[in-house]
Amino acid sequence: MHRNSSPLPSQLDKPLEEFITTHMPPSSSRIPPIYRETTKCYAYMCPYAYGCSEKTNRPAQVMMRRCMRYMPEELRIKPALSDFSLDLLAKHRENGEGLSKQTNAILDEHRPDGPVRKIALEA
Repeated sequence: MHRNSSPLPSQLDKPLEEFITTHMPPSSSRIPPIYRETTKCYAYMCPYAYGCSEKTNRPAQVMMRRCMRYMPEELRIKPALSDFSLDLLAKHRENGEGLSKQTNAILDEHRPDGPVRKIALEA
């Protein structure tokens, strides 16, 4: 019997992840146009962005079938605070507004140096 004749499952993780996360432009997709419904993705404001394979730094068109918001409930990840929400709370903390201990703990973990993006708030 040959030892190590087949790769270990953990050795297949990286190639599989690279294959799955490869974005295909719609023109080279084998999916018929009727099934290529798209939606505008604003990852900065999305509560699912932390675990999304489609997120980008700028708003982008993504296929609805790949968007976490449109997936069946049992396939979705648990929603979290969006980057926009965290920046908004960090801005409130910078302005000296009172926040709860739990909120401050979240901000200490995710936004210790304040908002990532500039946010214009009316005074």
